[in-house]
Amino acid sequence: MRLGFSFYLSAANLRQRKLRSLLTIGGLAVGVSLITFLISLGFGLQQLVRSQVTNVEALSVLDVSQGASNLLKIDDKSVKNFQNISGVVIVSPSISLSGQITRKDQTTDVAVYGVTQEYLDLEGMKLVAGSNFTNQDAKEAIVTSTALNLIGLEDSPTTVGQDVTLRVMVPTTDTTGTVEQVNLVPTDIPMKVRGIIKDPDLTVVYLPLKILEDLGFPASYTEAKVRVGQTTDNKQYNVAKVKVADQSQVPSVRKQIEKMGYQVSSVADTVGQIDKIFLIFEIIVGGFGAIAMFVAAIGTLNTLTVSLLERTREIGLMKAFGATSTDIYQLFLSEAMTMGLVGGVVGVGIGVGAGLGVDAGLKYFATRLGGQAVSVFYTPWQFVALMMAMIVLISLATGFYPARRAATINVLEALRNE
Repeated sequence: MRLGFSFYLSAANLRQRKLRSLLTIGGLAVGVSLITFLISLGFGLQQLVRSQVTNVEALSVLDVSQGASNLLKIDDKSVKNFQNISGVVIVSPSISLSGQITRKDQTTDVAVYGVTQEYLDLEGMKLVAGSNFTNQDAKEAIVTSTALNLIGLEDSPTTVGQDVTLRVMVPTTDTTGTVEQVNLVPTDIPMKVRGIIKDPDLTVVYLPLKILEDLGFPASYTEAKVRVGQTTDNKQYNVAKVKVADQSQVPSVRKQIEKMGYQVSSVADTVGQIDKIFLIFEIIVGGFGAIAMFVAAIGTLNTLTVSLLERTREIGLMKAFGATSTDIYQLFLSEAMTMGLVGGVVGVGIGVGAGLGVDAGLKYFATRLGGQAVSVFYTPWQFVALMMAMIVLISLATGFYPARRAATINVLEALRNE
């Protein structure tokens, strides 16, 4: 018997027992839709949290610092060493310190970062107004919205181009005889607001790295070796961001930098923890869905077993007219597969549709209440393919027992008893 004809007969048999078939398929569809809905919620929340933490580009970026070691330095030499590692695309160093930003008579404390133009891209910073630095010599600043608000400026495009003053404490070395003393000299840097970063908590100012280098800033005050206005051939930095060509190369590049003694961190570490948490969530909700699937599978087994008892004479006649035990076996497996596939497709459709409906409702209410519309449901096609594959396996396992019993029915006994 051809496989296509087996499925045709299976569909015809199921149509003859419509109520029983609908209840069995409905039970399977409920289990599948429950799993799809819950797992889609898990994937959606995971994707939402990951997008809030970082972007895909940041997963291939490593943050390198000297850590607790006083012997290692992040300087031009070490930056070149990082660049020579296979797979590294960009190395962007930075210098960090404390300072104050002033406009007219309003002043607030800020964290100051001297960075390159590539640094903000590697950091994944999103500007709500303005743009990146014109060049590394420009006296321009990219400021967080909180810092601007504290000095009386709005976080809007009208603020771009406004004049502010950045005050930093520049360390200078004063040598008197054999005693070397480090003094902090307050230095005012007139700046223009070039860009604005939306941040409700942090007061941060980013300015071109070269501005601080020209002032003579070393890596930290305790390592001050450069006088104001002087530069060295080997500048020192606090942190270096390393951009890797491909995310798959991150572990090998990280190992090589750690072998040099540096401390390496990555957004991928945080993302990995997030993925572990949601994996546990998905396993738990998948377990609840699996219980529903198990109950549905028992219903399918019961339907096929009852069908077998009702169709003993029919099976005997089929064998009397030339059907083999393999044909009967194939017919019952086809019925199990038909119920499983129909229930699976309907269940996935209901689960995805319910997710999209809830998603649309949440977006609507979030927009009405002035919030940000986000998606909390996401159904990867790989999950749908895996779900359908599992349904096929469950259907085959469910149909195995009644199919084997039907295939072993004796023709004479079946016709005599009926």
